[in-house]
Amino acid sequence: IDLPGEAMGYLKPVRLWSKTSIGAVPIGQEVTVTALQLAGAIAAIANNGIYMRPYVVRYVHDAKNQILKEGKPVILDKIMTQRTSLRLRSILQGAVDNGTGKKARIPGVTVGGKTGTAQKVVAGAYSHAHFYATFAGFAPVGRPRLAAVVVFDDPHPAYYGGSVAAPVFQEVVANALKYLNARGMSK
Repeated sequence: IDLPGEAMGYLKPVRLWSKTSIGAVPIGQEVTVTALQLAGAIAAIANNGIYMRPYVVRYVHDAKNQILKEGKPVILDKIMTQRTSLRLRSILQGAVDNGTGKKARIPGVTVGGKTGTAQKVVAGAYSHAHFYATFAGFAPVGRPRLAAVVVFDDPHPAYYGGSVAAPVFQEVVANALKYLNARGMSK
């Protein structure tokens, strides 16, 4: 990313997994990712498996409107086939239509996404009282225009991703789609 401070994610090499890793990793334990890394992953699913370099600054110009720096889309990798991407999009639409992501629904728009409720590490152990609530998604499913991730750090009293983060995703993405449509940028 074109800003300082982005952290590395972490996933132990399989050769270092413990006997419990096989059950822990699929539910998000023994793994760390930043919201930006999660956004990159969900965007790759929405983008036919193509992983793009994220950037924040579109361009910088001087007082005379001369562009000094320009952020441009850069393909980093093809991380899955288009077939796998389409299958995952369908599965993630099901999570919103019929699963824990129902509060991310946008009337008239198909949404795909996944809720997350992760235990925070406190004093070296997974807490049973402190959580991250997450929703990662994209819309519309058939021809994705936007991908977004919403993360709450230790929300109370509710702490599930579907209860806390999904409604915020719904509001932000619904308004962003309206903005794009109003400016003729929906295609």
